[in-house]
Amino acid sequence: METILIPREISKQILMIGVYYKNNAPGGMAAVIQYYEKYFDKLHYISSWKDGCKLTKLCYYIKAYTNCLANFIFHPNIKIIHIHTAADNSFWRKTKFIKLAKHFNKKVIIHIHASRFKDFYNESTRKEEIKKYLNITDKIIVLSNSWRDWFINIGIDSTKIIVLNNIVTYPKIQQINEDSNKIKILFLGEIGKRKGVFDILTAIAKDQNYYKDKIIFKIGGNKNEEQLQSFIQSNNLQSFVKFEGWIAGEKKEKLLNWADIFILPSYNEGLPIAILEAMSYNTAIISSPVGGIPEIINHNKNGLLVMPGNIKEIDEAMKYCINHPEQLQIFKTINQSLIQTFYPNAVLEHLKQIYISLL
Repeated sequence: METILIPREISKQILMIGVYYKNNAPGGMAAVIQYYEKYFDKLHYISSWKDGCKLTKLCYYIKAYTNCLANFIFHPNIKIIHIHTAADNSFWRKTKFIKLAKHFNKKVIIHIHASRFKDFYNESTRKEEIKKYLNITDKIIVLSNSWRDWFINIGIDSTKIIVLNNIVTYPKIQQINEDSNKIKILFLGEIGKRKGVFDILTAIAKDQNYYKDKIIFKIGGNKNEEQLQSFIQSNNLQSFVKFEGWIAGEKKEKLLNWADIFILPSYNEGLPIAILEAMSYNTAIISSPVGGIPEIINHNKNGLLVMPGNIKEIDEAMKYCINHPEQLQIFKTINQSLIQTFYPNAVLEHLKQIYISLL
C-alpha cells in the first residue's frame, strides 16, 4: 500500500478534473493523475475527456459538466477545483468549468500540461480571452521556470503562477541482462513527428552498418504504428530496431531497467514524464532543449541536447554515448541524484501546501 501524502481532511475539499486516466491510458497528463491517485486519501476526480469518436468525447464532456455541477450543489465541503488542461480545445473545454466554479465561489487551480501552449496562444485570435480565463483563476500550476517566465511575459499575474514539478513514482530496480554487450536505447512516446522518433530512425538508417552491431533500439508508443513498421522494414532495420507497441505496467518497468539511453528529441514539450521516469531508472538522456527539458538536462553533464529535427546532431549524440561508455555512466549517476525532487514526497508536499494556502 502506498503512503498517503494528501490526507482526507484536505482531499475531501478538492475536486479534480482532467483526462480519463484509468487502465494505463496514454499521455503524460494521464500518467500524472495515475501517480496522484496512489498518494491521495480518496481522489475526487471527474474525467472530462476520453479518446474515441466524437460522440464518446461529447458524452464524456456533458457527463463531466453535469457531475461537476451536482458536486457543487450537493457537496458544499468542496472548496477547490483542480483542473488539468492541455492546449487548443482542451483549454476551451476547461473554461466552462472555470466559469462554473467561479459561479459557486470555488477556488480554481488550473494545471497546465500543454507542450504546445505557446503555439496555441500565438496562433489564436482570442489571446485576450485566454488571458482573461487564466487571470480569473486563483493559482496556475506550470511545469518549469521557463514556462512561468513565458506566462508572465504575456501578461499573466505572476503572483498566481506556481512551478510544481511533474511527479514520478519510485523506481522498481531489477537486473536485466538482455543484449548486455550492446548499448540499449529506448524511446517511449507518441509515434509521430512531434516526439522525433522518425528523426532517430533516419539517423540510424543513414549509417546502419555502424549501428547494427552496436545497439538495440526499442520503441514503445501508440499512433502511426503502420508508418513506423513500414519505415523499419523498408530500411532493413528490424534486426536491431524493435517496435514494442504501447508500453505500460511491468513491461514498462522492465524496459526502463533494460535501457542505457533514453532518447526523446521532441519539437515541443512541457516537462515529459517519460524523461523523469527514465532518469529515475538510472538512464542517460538524449533530448532537445524545448519546454522545461533544459532545466533538468544539462548538456554534457547528465545527458546530451540536440536540436529538434537535426539528424546530424542526433546521430552524433548516439555515437558519442556508444564511444564513451565512461561518460555514459557519469550521466546515469548524476540523474539518480537530480531526480529526487520529482519523487512523490517532495512534489505532493508542495501540492499540499498549495491547497492549504487556498483553504
